[in-house]
Amino acid sequence: MKWFINITKPFVQRLARAYDIRLERPLFATGQHPLVAPHGAERSIPKSCVFNTRSGSITIGDGVVFGEDVQVLTGKHLSVEEAEASGQPLHSVPAAGRDITIGRGAYIGTMAILIGPLNIGEYAVVGAGSVVTKDVPPRTFVAGVPAKVIRHFQ
Repeated sequence: MKWFINITKPFVQRLARAYDIRLERPLFATGQHPLVAPHGAERSIPKSCVFNTRSGSITIGDGVVFGEDVQVLTGKHLSVEEAEASGQPLHSVPAAGRDITIGRGAYIGTMAILIGPLNIGEYAVVGAGSVVTKDVPPRTFVAGVPAKVIRHFQ
C-alpha cells in the first residue's frame, strides 16, 4: 500500500494546487485547559504557532491575525514572590489562573511571545519579536523585550 501512496502523492499535490485546496492541521494546544477560537480560525493561524494551555485557557477573538512562529504560553515558573505567597517550590508551574485573552481584531507580530496571565485589547498590535507579560490596552501598539507601549491610536 505504501508504494501506491508514494506513486500517487505528486499527482494529488499538483491537483490540490491547481484547485487551490489546502490541507491544514487543526488548531492544537498542549495542556489541559481549553483553546477557544472562532470557527475557521485554523485557516488564518499559521501552523508554526504554539499554544500552551497548561496553566490556563486561551481565548482568541474574531479577526485576530497571527504572524509566523508566535508562542502563546499560559504556563511559566513561579516568581520568588508567588512561590513564597503560595508555599509552592520556586520552579513549579501553577495548574490554573494564567488565562490569556486576545481581543477582536488584534494583530500579533511574527515571533512574538505572550506569557499569561494577560489580556490583549481589541485592535491592539504586538510588534514582531516582542515578549508580552502585561495587559495591552485596546488600540495600542506595543513592542520590545519586555513589551512597552509605543503608541495609542484611534
